[in-house]
Amino acid sequence: MKRLAALLPALLLLQAAPALAADTPYAMIHSPSTGTSVPLNTPLVLAGGAVNGESGGVTTVEFSSDGVNWTSLDARTETWSTVLFPSVPGPVTIWARARTASALGAVTASTTIHVGGSTTPPLHGDTKLVLPPQPGHPAELDPDLAAVELGLRTRFDRAGSVPAVVLRRGGYTGPVTARVWGPDGTLLAQQAAPGAAHSQRITFATPVPVQPGVDYVVSYYTPAGGYVASEGYFLGGVANAPFYAGVEAGVYRYGEGGGFPTETWNASNYWIEPIFRP
Repeated sequence: MKRLAALLPALLLLQAAPALAADTPYAMIHSPSTGTSVPLNTPLVLAGGAVNGESGGVTTVEFSSDGVNWTSLDARTETWSTVLFPSVPGPVTIWARARTASALGAVTASTTIHVGGSTTPPLHGDTKLVLPPQPGHPAELDPDLAAVELGLRTRFDRAGSVPAVVLRRGGYTGPVTARVWGPDGTLLAQQAAPGAAHSQRITFATPVPVQPGVDYVVSYYTPAGGYVASEGYFLGGVANAPFYAGVEAGVYRYGEGGGFPTETWNASNYWIEPIFRP
């Protein structure tokens, strides 16, 4: 009986110890969106995220376009990205799976793109262009204090309108002016907006009609710089239907009062995202 009594505390401790959760890493693909069309022989951003519940510890994400050959990417920040070069026309499906130091997760994400095609995946109401984070290309505050117009060149896969834009504010938090420009630099709409400290949605008085396959520019003018930029972001195009923002899609123009932005710098992204209404 004494020996049994001595063993009981140890047995209770063993029973009380919680079981260690098994690693189940989960990969996601944020861009390109499934069903979208991308140009042939043009660099394309592939970007996503990865999680492993509360355990964390994701190390890499692997992606494949045939389910047999896999390419590994660093995902220790729980984000990942690379630039592809689609060179064969037709539909392509990309799969993704995540790893930790001790486990390879199942395939948990896929997206099908149409290389060199023309598709219009279904939309459900207003859609914002989502520019996914890319490791190695962080959104940083720029100390520039000069007056400047900062924009994004993008096209749409169908006719519709742009009712608003969303921009990420930087160190300058005063009033700005949002604008939409046609492909030839014609000013289609502008809307003054009060100051804001963080992200800001600016709605135009009337939604701006847009046509498919035409490059438009959405921009905002800041009279004192103080913006956010991610250098090296647009080394490839970002394709999230109904939007396609190509290589060097970030544009700017210096000068009092701003104007149609056409200059580029190191594939920078200035974090202005249009909203599309079908």
